[in-house]
Amino acid sequence: MSATFETWTSVGELWAASHRAARGKRHRASVARTLLELEPTVLSLSAALRSGEWHPGRAATHSIRDPKPRTIVAAPFVDRIVHQSLCHSIGPVLDAGLIQDTYACRVGRGTHAAVRKAVAWARTYRFALHLDVRKFFPSIDHALLLAQLERRIPCSRTLDVCRLILAAGSDVIDPIRRHFPGDDLFTPWQRPLGLPIGNLTSQHFGNRFLSPVDHRVKDRLRVRAYLRYMDDMLVFHDDRDALHGIGLAIEAVCSNLRLRLHPWQVVPTRAGVGFLGFRILPDVVRVKRSSVARAQNRLTQRIAAARGNPAEVAACLSSLRSTFAHWKHADSWRLRRATLHALGILGGEDDDEG
Repeated sequence: MSATFETWTSVGELWAASHRAARGKRHRASVARTLLELEPTVLSLSAALRSGEWHPGRAATHSIRDPKPRTIVAAPFVDRIVHQSLCHSIGPVLDAGLIQDTYACRVGRGTHAAVRKAVAWARTYRFALHLDVRKFFPSIDHALLLAQLERRIPCSRTLDVCRLILAAGSDVIDPIRRHFPGDDLFTPWQRPLGLPIGNLTSQHFGNRFLSPVDHRVKDRLRVRAYLRYMDDMLVFHDDRDALHGIGLAIEAVCSNLRLRLHPWQVVPTRAGVGFLGFRILPDVVRVKRSSVARAQNRLTQRIAAARGNPAEVAACLSSLRSTFAHWKHADSWRLRRATLHALGILGGEDDDEG
């Protein structure tokens, strides 16, 4: 059971949530100012939530183009305290309705656990199918999402806060509007859409939104070799035609959720399948070339910034360690060595990428 509204809006829970929200961000001016006056901030926030007077603040947005154009939304730090406390409360309830092989936003899972499971199945099955949703977060339908949340969350006051967060998020994003069977001309403009990328609540809500796809594949189609990381789905099978049928079934469920998939095709596992920045084959796992190029460019920039600036050295080393820790989940010894050569950190002859 989730905590009650009175529990997650209490001063103690909001105080703990503020420290979770501040992890890794204490150097930012807005965070530091709030932490300096944390006691009155938390007292005021708790009172506003319980009286029904709390409303999300104005979020900041910025655009990125790596690896693709996206708008990132940064909610005010006080709002992020609310998101943290809310998700700490409802997270276990939403998680309880998910299948085992859903890997995003869950304790003990994550990107690398999903890749390990995909590698095991790539070594077992002859064919693979990778599916992902077009513009997933900007396409999420609020009415359909709220219907799912209402089935899992029994507290009406908690649901009211969820509605406020959804409404505030749709004000700062550009939703993707499409027509689906049964729509009239104006239907897509009459339905509130979209979750902002960057909010903790968006991660939990988005992960929950595709749960009907998981249950259709696992419970109705009885497919064992299926996994999902947010909107990235992988299915394995020994029969190409059967796997194509599974893809059509997933596409139909996504259409019912008012989502559309990117074009897809069934491929032999020996040809490799891309998933979460890796290229997975039965006998080897490689880091995707596009991911390598982005990481190497980022590291080159960090090293250039660190030259003559001791304050940047620690950040540069941290970035290098995290990149290599990620690459270690692939067969990447030669890649890491070649990267060190290219960055001028390791002398000697370059090795080929591996």
